[in-house]
Amino acid sequence: MKQIILAIALIVAPVAAFTGFELYANNSPAETADLGDLSSLKTIIADVQTLASKGDLSAAAKRITDYETAWDQAETAIRPLNPSAWDNIDVASDAALKALRQSAPSADKVNKALAALMVELDDPANPPQ
Repeated sequence: MKQIILAIALIVAPVAAFTGFELYANNSPAETADLGDLSSLKTIIADVQTLASKGDLSAAAKRITDYETAWDQAETAIRPLNPSAWDNIDVASDAALKALRQSAPSADKVNKALAALMVELDDPANPPQ
């Protein structure tokens, strides 16, 4: 009987410890505040990506101004929710704006910067690459 109780204890203790750690670890990302609904920003960047992929970098540069305006207007509401995630998006935003606003923008650099920005908008908790 003692062996059965010991065997159960040896199984239950590590399982309980592992489960408790997993619950704690999985709750850590929940501490990263949600930045709210970024769908309108994603829609604008999707439009910019479409224009850029067609080679119309001039129209893409004009359309990204709509994104820049919306992003700047949303800063006071979004940034306090999670400054780190906001910064990640802001860095990617600046890179996309810079790529499009060069005197002779490179389509490849523009497309890469826009793709990186969309990745950040989808998952702002990860720093830009």
